[in-house]
Amino acid sequence: MVKKNKLIVLLAMLMTVVVPANAQFKNLKNIKTKVTKVVKKEVKPLTLNYKITKVRYNPIKSLNIVGLNIDFYGNNPNKIGVSLDRIEFDLYVDKKHASKFYNEKKIEIPKGKAFTFEEKADFKLSTLGKSVFNAIIKKKATYSVNGTYYLETPFGVYPIKATLTEKKM
Repeated sequence: MVKKNKLIVLLAMLMTVVVPANAQFKNLKNIKTKVTKVVKKEVKPLTLNYKITKVRYNPIKSLNIVGLNIDFYGNNPNKIGVSLDRIEFDLYVDKKHASKFYNEKKIEIPKGKAFTFEEKADFKLSTLGKSVFNAIIKKKATYSVNGTYYLETPFGVYPIKATLTEKKM
């Protein structure tokens, strides 16, 4: 009988804690929505561009693999420094999807300043096809990059889409 009474008291205490906690989660969700709107309104997007700086192909080492060094560069127009938690990009070569790559290194971007970072991508002949593979090697390929960078703030991480222009090397 004593155990039954203790169980009833425990359940009653849990119910009083759960109901207010549920209301607090709704408040947190509303606050996050408001913060997201403010971040999108106040934080200016970073200018971001890229350049293919090197084609790496060594037929003696591997006849079927070619690599690219891609330098990303840009400017932070904001009055605060930002931190990119991760970046995800899709690389297209001659309008064919060539690679998806991720950068999970935290990139610190100072306020109102330029920044750079480098990515490397390696491709197999069997994945790209012979014509695209040869266009890369002969430096006649057209590249385009689409992606998302994730802006880390004290209020959470916010994804921002980036579509970069096509380039010939």
